[in-house]
Amino acid sequence: MRPLKAVPSLGFFAVLSLIVAGCEITIVGDDTGGSGGDGGGVGHGTTVSVGEGPGSGGGDPCFPGVPATSQIPRLLNREYDAAVRDLLGVTALASAGDGPPSTLLAPDFEGDMTGVAWNAYLAVAEQIAAEVIAGPNRSRFVRCDPAASGCLEETIIDFGRKAFRRPLLEEEVQSFLRLTAVEPQGTPDEIAEAILFTFLASPSFILRPELAEEPEGSAVKLSSYEVAARLSFLLWDSVPDDILNAAADAGQLATREQILAQAQRMIRIREKTAPVVVAFHRDYAEIRQSSHWGARGHDTTLYPDYSPDAVAPMMAEMDALFEEVAFEGGSFEDLFLSNVAFVNEDTAALYGLDPANFGAELTRVELDPAERPGFLTRVGFLSSYSSYAATSPILRGAFISRLLGISLVPPPAVEPLPPPSEYTTQRQRVEALTSPAACAGCHVPYINPPGFVLERYDAVGKVQTTDPLGGPIDGTADVRFGMDITETIETPLELMNELAVARAAKHHYAERWVTFATGRQPNTNDVCDVDELDAKLSVDGYTILDLLADLTQTDSFRLRVRGN
Repeated sequence: MRPLKAVPSLGFFAVLSLIVAGCEITIVGDDTGGSGGDGGGVGHGTTVSVGEGPGSGGGDPCFPGVPATSQIPRLLNREYDAAVRDLLGVTALASAGDGPPSTLLAPDFEGDMTGVAWNAYLAVAEQIAAEVIAGPNRSRFVRCDPAASGCLEETIIDFGRKAFRRPLLEEEVQSFLRLTAVEPQGTPDEIAEAILFTFLASPSFILRPELAEEPEGSAVKLSSYEVAARLSFLLWDSVPDDILNAAADAGQLATREQILAQAQRMIRIREKTAPVVVAFHRDYAEIRQSSHWGARGHDTTLYPDYSPDAVAPMMAEMDALFEEVAFEGGSFEDLFLSNVAFVNEDTAALYGLDPANFGAELTRVELDPAERPGFLTRVGFLSSYSSYAATSPILRGAFISRLLGISLVPPPAVEPLPPPSEYTTQRQRVEALTSPAACAGCHVPYINPPGFVLERYDAVGKVQTTDPLGGPIDGTADVRFGMDITETIETPLELMNELAVARAAKHHYAERWVTFATGRQPNTNDVCDVDELDAKLSVDGYTILDLLADLTQTDSFRLRVRGN
């Protein structure tokens, strides 16, 4: 175990409070990885792995059981932000450029705590504590006069219950109270600030310890407090509310039915659940740093309706669309078929709408459902998965292949596309480039076809019938939706209809949810949960929010198994 050490630059009460809360611990981080990257290349030599398992399109067998997990996962940065928001009302720090506190933390990472990451936690805790005690959110921490008898003890007990997601032990209360008797003594406000700092710098806040020992079969049953924490961080990225805490105190989170009732209540609180739903779909759609999303500029002489100012609203539209689908009773199919869009003055023309009818804010509109079905026909995706001066059927097709669970290994360096003077369409250029045997095995059946269907949209996402090279758009292709499932697709709507019901696509979506919810990569135990959720995705009326609630009903949600 490595000790967690303070740094000399911290203030007196900061250092003192760490001594009070000091411990030795090895901190294990969550895995937040998404699906494999696209490699950014054209795709020569790409290898493909396609799963087609029993009933759902998966490749791995199901072995019932609970996977081994860490007992002390670390809060993700987005969870840290949500927790200090809900506990203390802090959403931004001046030292972070008025950004969220996690702006100053180390990026999420796996493995033991590093010195750099630990010092960042201390610095952020110090700033939050100072801001809260001196500012309008003071009463979120201390509701009484710190100089009054019993005030700070009451504060320690009440705030500690919320911050640690369990009642404090008596020895913990006494440890915090040591700050009130240290010589030379600080002012009551300084002591209150040091106590708050201590809470925020404590492993019991930064981590989510699961230390219950009650056995259930070959696993360990989580305590009511641990179940409450799993519920709140899964559904809200944050700490439990008063209702959930009361249920935990009363021991009313012991059965699946009790857990489900709380989950359904919590999911209905849209302002708290929506950020989690959006975060998942960003992961599912690979919207992350160093991805193609929002990173592609375009030649404005070729595409005069495009402006760099469109990038931010394009990306914001994706978040709004995912939230809309989920919270308006939408299903997996609606992700591919919804005609809802969120448009502003910078993106309207790309959808064939009059920019004069829009302002800077996003406006909800309904587009032609035959022309704009689902998120893959939104300008955010289409313009991101294109080149500077042309479309990229390969990038678009590779992305769709990944949604079907096809594993694409990043390709080696390749020759550039043939010069356009030899061809009248971008499709012809790509077909020529990928025709050699070393490429065709992957590109012809898997990557190129869905990308060719989306050639009906230009490099910035506008509908096109004529290629900029002069030839007519040919958007018909034989698209493979499984090892033995190939369909001739003529329009984007046909493509989206097939993706919406594809077994492989549903399996991949369910697998991504399980991975996102558990913070671990797919494994043979979780395959059982994936298969069950996958089957439910084909039931009429089964919504995205139903799936979110069902994630709390698995054995691995309320049980744990010790890792080696």
